[in-house]
Amino acid sequence: MRPSKVMAFFQFKRNEAIFSEHPFLDSPLILASGVGRSGTTVLRHCLAAHPKVASYNHECNYIHHLMRAANLHMEEVGDSVPVGRREFWRMHRRTLLDLYWPTANWRTPEEYSAISTYSMLDPRSAIGLKEAFPRLAICYIIRNGIEVISSYQSFRGFKEMTFEDVCKLWALRQDMLQYQSSRPHIFLCRYEWLIRDTPKFKQTLESAFQSIGLEFNQACLAPLSKRFHPTRFAGESRHAAKDPKQRSQRWKLWSDEQRETFVRICGEAMTHHQYEIPWL
Repeated sequence: MRPSKVMAFFQFKRNEAIFSEHPFLDSPLILASGVGRSGTTVLRHCLAAHPKVASYNHECNYIHHLMRAANLHMEEVGDSVPVGRREFWRMHRRTLLDLYWPTANWRTPEEYSAISTYSMLDPRSAIGLKEAFPRLAICYIIRNGIEVISSYQSFRGFKEMTFEDVCKLWALRQDMLQYQSSRPHIFLCRYEWLIRDTPKFKQTLESAFQSIGLEFNQACLAPLSKRFHPTRFAGESRHAAKDPKQRSQRWKLWSDEQRETFVRICGEAMTHHQYEIPWL
C-alpha cells in the first residue's frame, strides 16, 4: 500500500474516532488463546459467561494476523511512523473493536466492564496486542501434544494437514510459553485443570479477571459441564472417545513412523511442558 493511502486510511480512522467514539474504546480485553484442540473453545465460553464481559464468542485469528503485521511494521519504522506511535496503536485498537464489537450490536454497552474473544498468538502478535490494548489479560491454554495431535487428526476441519504439519504447529507454540513466563498479564491454563482440577482453573480465572479490575463470577465455570467439538479417532470406540483417560492413549493407534516423527519434532516441547512420552 502506498504511503499516501496509508495516511488516508489513518486520517479516516482518526476522524471516525473523533465523531463517534466506540463505547468499548477504553475497555480492558481478556483474551482466550492457545493451539486449537487444546480446550480453547471451552476456555472462550468460560470468559464469555461473565455477565460483565461483552464477548465476540467465536474463534477467529484475525487479531493474531493484524497485530503481528502491525508489530513488524513498528519494528521497521520505529518512532518515525507518520501518525505517531500512540495514535498508530489506538487506531488498530479501534479497527479491531469495529470488526469484533460493532457498536450497532450493543444496545446497552454501559452494562459491560470488559470485552473478550479468542485468537491464536505468537510473541510478535502478543506484543502488538499489548500495545493496542494496554489493559490486557491473556488466558493461554496448553494440552498434552499427543492428545492435541490425535484430536487434529480426527477433526474434519483439519484433516488436510499432515501429521508432521500438526506436530510442528503444536511444537512451535512453545515460544508463547517462554514469552509468557516473564509477562504478568498472561495466565497459563492447562487442559487437565478443566477436567480434573477445577479449583486450580478457577484460581487462574480469578487472577486474570482481577488483573483487569473484575471480580470472578461463578457463571464462568458453567461451560465446564459441556463438551465442545468432540472427536472420535479411527478405530476408537464411542466409549473410549468420551473418556479423557482413554483419549490420552490414542498414540497406540499411531504408526511407528508417526511416533518417530512426534519425538523428533515435539520431544523437547513435551519435556518443557512436563508431559511424558509413554512409549519411550
